[in-house]
Amino acid sequence: MNTLFKRVITAAITAPGVIALLFFAKRDNFPWAVGLFLAISVTIGTAEFCHIIENYGIEIRVVPTSLLAGSAFLAYSVLNAQYGYIIGPSMAGLAIIINLNSEGVRASLESGFAAILALAYVPGLLHYFYLIYLAESGIIHTINLLLIVWGYDSGAYFIGSMFGEHQIAPEVSPNKTVEGVAGGLMVAFIGASLSPIWVPYLKWIPHIVLLAILVGSATQLGDLTESWLKRLVGVKDSGHLFPGHGGVLDRIDGLLFALPVFYFYFHFILKFV
Repeated sequence: MNTLFKRVITAAITAPGVIALLFFAKRDNFPWAVGLFLAISVTIGTAEFCHIIENYGIEIRVVPTSLLAGSAFLAYSVLNAQYGYIIGPSMAGLAIIINLNSEGVRASLESGFAAILALAYVPGLLHYFYLIYLAESGIIHTINLLLIVWGYDSGAYFIGSMFGEHQIAPEVSPNKTVEGVAGGLMVAFIGASLSPIWVPYLKWIPHIVLLAILVGSATQLGDLTESWLKRLVGVKDSGHLFPGHGGVLDRIDGLLFALPVFYFYFHFILKFV
């Protein structure tokens, strides 16, 4: 089974499942299910990131750090979002304590900083997804966000595979091309357009274009960042959970960087969330 076929099958199974969870949890008022799903994703994603850090040569306690990340995110999703200001710093402090070791102050500082970086990278960025989802029209916004991110990923992959010639970051990810970026942005625009909030449509075109560019670019940056981290330590995938896609981090690397961009645009510019 080739990689492309695996990617298509995996996406065909996971994407409808995620959208169904978002829809029914919102309709039947049990958002905690989405919080639980995100907490599980956070736990696995944090563990994968910690393994990358380990491969770099920094000692980090993978299991307690990842469980701390997941449990803290679950608490954040169950409690009111305002408790994030308490949960976040508390989680950082506990991560430092958990990763203290007997090899000296420098080693403990490296481990503690690496743990905080893991927590900021995965649960810290993923919490924006939950904030968007909790908004009044959160189901519309989250699906719109996913369509942009998935659209960019798909467009960049297929257009880049067929027409890609000019590399954008050959030392980080040789398969990423200018043609792929252009294709990704075009499909991201289509994804950004598919929302019922854009009424009348012509009035919102400048925002749709800007969203496609900003969120699409952030998606690409997130992908390149994880590719750089993996190349730094010499690993191909962060995990093997999704056939053809790798691990959780490989699946959400672009989404993680896209989330704050989408949230801040919808919160401060459009004032929808």
